[in-house]
Amino acid sequence: MKKLFTLMSVAFCAMTVQAQDVYNAIVDGKLAPEFAAVAGDDGGVANNAANGQSIVTMKAGKATVTAVGGTTPANADGGGQQITIGAAIDADKHIYKVASVEAWNEIKWDRKNQGDIDFWYIAGTGNPYVEMNAVENSKDDEWQGNYKADYVYYEPDGSKGMPVTGLYYKFTATAQGAFKVKVWANKGNRKTFVVNAKTMKAERLLASGYINGVNDADGKKKLLTVEQVDSVHHVYIYGNYDAAVAAGEKTEEELATMKAEADALAADRQFVIGNGNQNFWGWLTFDVEAGEEYWVFQHSSQIGFGGFEFHEGKTAEDLIGGIEAVYVYTTNFSTYEDDETGERLTWKGEKAVGNGQFATTEEEGAPFGEFYQNSNGGVRTSYCLLPEDVLAHSAKTHELTIGFWVSAEGFTPDQYTYAPLFTAYAQKSAGANGAPMLALQSRGFAQVNCNGWCDFTGANNVNGKNNLYNKNAWEAGDANFTFVSNWLEDQKWHYYTAVFTDTNCKIYLDGEVKNEWNVDGTTEGQVISGLFTNGADLKYVCLGGNQAWDWNDADSPFKYARLLIKNSAATAGEIKAQMLADFPGYEEYQKSEPVIDAIQSVAAAKAEGKAYNLAGQQVNDSFKGVVINNGRLYLK
Repeated sequence: MKKLFTLMSVAFCAMTVQAQDVYNAIVDGKLAPEFAAVAGDDGGVANNAANGQSIVTMKAGKATVTAVGGTTPANADGGGQQITIGAAIDADKHIYKVASVEAWNEIKWDRKNQGDIDFWYIAGTGNPYVEMNAVENSKDDEWQGNYKADYVYYEPDGSKGMPVTGLYYKFTATAQGAFKVKVWANKGNRKTFVVNAKTMKAERLLASGYINGVNDADGKKKLLTVEQVDSVHHVYIYGNYDAAVAAGEKTEEELATMKAEADALAADRQFVIGNGNQNFWGWLTFDVEAGEEYWVFQHSSQIGFGGFEFHEGKTAEDLIGGIEAVYVYTTNFSTYEDDETGERLTWKGEKAVGNGQFATTEEEGAPFGEFYQNSNGGVRTSYCLLPEDVLAHSAKTHELTIGFWVSAEGFTPDQYTYAPLFTAYAQKSAGANGAPMLALQSRGFAQVNCNGWCDFTGANNVNGKNNLYNKNAWEAGDANFTFVSNWLEDQKWHYYTAVFTDTNCKIYLDGEVKNEWNVDGTTEGQVISGLFTNGADLKYVCLGGNQAWDWNDADSPFKYARLLIKNSAATAGEIKAQMLADFPGYEEYQKSEPVIDAIQSVAAAKAEGKAYNLAGQQVNDSFKGVVINNGRLYLK
C-alpha cells in the first residue's frame, strides 16, 4: 500500500510547464467578461437562455471552450413536476415521454470561492442528462396523476449517448496538445468524465489537487499529485481488505467477499476524483487531438469550472511530471443488443472474428455465466479481437500483467499443442514471425519481439530449463524442457497469468509460478523493455488467434473468461486474490472430482449420489447431456 506524502503547498501555484494559452473564469474576483455578459459581474440568472440552455464560449489562443448550462423542470405544489406527458415508454411502470415542460428552473452562472484556499470558480446549473422522461408519482400504492422527471444519464462506454442539456463543457483546439482544467466538485465520488465526443467513450482522467480531509500531520491542506490521488482512492476502496490480509485473521472466503465488494467499488475508480462524499478542488489533465471535441462533466451532478491551460505539443504526462496513470482493463465478455442494428455488441469493444462467439450459460453451478468461446481448426481465422490500446499504457511503469480464465472443454491436448492463448501484433496476419509481436502459448511459454526480442529460453529459466505443459510438444530426453503436465486436459477452468518487468517474466498457472525467467534486459535475445516503450505499436491484440506466426498451428479452441490487463506487475498474492474475486468457489472446484470413472449408467450415478457437474456439485435428474473425454464422463 502506498503511503501519503509530504505537504506540497497550500496556495494553488502556477504549473512548472509554461502554458501557451490560459483562460481564467474569475478575474479579480469577478466573472470573466464572457460570463459577465450573460449574468452580470457577480453572477445571476443568464439572459441568453434558450431552449433550456445558456451557452458561453471562451477562447485563448488555439483553444476554445464552450460552457453549457441547462435546467431541470421546476417543482409544482405537492412535489409533482410541471410536465405534460406524451406516449408511454413503459405503461406498467407509468413512464412516459415528455411532451412539454411548463416551467423551468432558472439558469444561473455564479462566482464562488472555496473556503480558506483561494480557489475561485464559476458554477452553472443543471445535471447533464442524456434523456428526460416522466414518471407518475404514487402514494400509498395509488397513482397521483402528476409526474416527475425521470432522467437517463451518461455511461462511460457511451452506450446511452451524450448529454443534451445540463452543465457540461466542450473543449477543442486547433493543434494537438493537452488541457489542464481547474475544477471544483462538491462530491468527488460522483463520477467525473472526460469524453471524446466522436467515440462517446470516457477516457482515463488524471486528477490532481486537494481532497477534503486529506491533510498533513499539522492539519494543513495537502495538494496531491495524480499518483497520490490514486493512492487515496486505493486506501478508501481497499484499505479494509488490505488490513484484513495483513492481520491474517479472516478466512479465505471472508477475504474473497471483502475483495469482491472492494472490486465493485473499484470499477468506477478511474472516474472518481474525491474520496467518498468529500469535495475536491484541483485539476483534470487530458490529451486532445487537433480539431476533435472533448466534453467534461459529472454523471448526475454539476462541476465548477475555474479556467484552463492549453499546452500545444505537450501530453498530459508532460504536465503531471511524467507519472504513469494506473491502467486496468477488464472484461467479462458481456454483450448488449444494438437498438438500430440488432447486433450483439460487447460493452468494452471486443469483437468476435470468424467462428468465435460470445456465449452465455444458465447451467446451475457454471463458474462463469458469460465467456468467449473460440472455434477450432482454422489458422488465423477465429479469435477475440481486443481494443487496440490495451498494451499501450506501460511506457512509464515498465510493468505488465495479463490474466484470464481458460478452459479446453471438449478438446484434447493434440488439438492445441502449439496453440497460442494470447497474441499481439502491429496488424492482422502479417504473414511472418517478425516485429513487433507478443505471444503467450498454452504450453506455458512466452515470446517478445518488440524493439528488442526475448525468447525466454531454458538458459534464462530459474530452473535451468523450461517447464512444459503439453506433452505433445516434447520429445523424450530433450534436455531443454521438463514435461510437467497437460494442464488443460481435465476440461476445467484454469487461471493463466503472465507478468513482465524489464528483466523478469513469470507465467502463473492457477496462481502458482510455473516458469520464471531472469534476463539482463540488454543482450540480444534478452530484451523485454520494448514491450513497454513500444507497446502502443501492438495494436492487433487477440485471444486465441495465431496472429504472430507464419506457422500453421491452429487457433486455440478454448473458452475464455474474465480478462484483466494492467500496467503493473501483480504479485502471487494479488493473483490469488483476483482468482477468488472472479470465482469465489474456485478452491473447492479445483479439489473436487467432477467426473465419474467406470460408471456406465448416468441414471445410476445420479441415484447413487455420484454424479457431479463441473463445479464439483452433486447433480440430479434435471441435468441432461454428457461429455465423454479420455474415458471420463462429465454431466452438463
